[in-house]
Amino acid sequence: MARRNIYFKEKTEREVQDLVQIEIQNGATHGDVNFSSVVNELVGIGLMVKKHQGEGSKFDLDGFNRDLIRKVSGSREGISIMMAMLSEMYLRMRGEDVESGLEGIIDSNLSGMHAAEDKAESKHFLSEEQ
Repeated sequence: MARRNIYFKEKTEREVQDLVQIEIQNGATHGDVNFSSVVNELVGIGLMVKKHQGEGSKFDLDGFNRDLIRKVSGSREGISIMMAMLSEMYLRMRGEDVESGLEGIIDSNLSGMHAAEDKAESKHFLSEEQ
């Protein structure tokens, strides 16, 4: 990672610190979230927005959403692959039969990932009233 010395307006610095504190209060550790990681995330989002701006102040929402979905689905697929690899390593380390136990442990891990996604979604988004 490149290291840059930059200056922030006090208000911007306070807002980033507030975001860090919110994440820590929600259970993240200082290793999971810190000032640098939050600023990096915000700059990435800002660059995506800037990239999708057309002439003047026109914003290409469809292009932004397409790019966002592509990045999220790529991350999710990568996590699924890593989970499968770690599950296989775990079974081999325990000396169990990989062929018979792998499908069950991967299914269990993917179910846990889906449950975590649903929990995060309900925490961050309003549910539609029926």
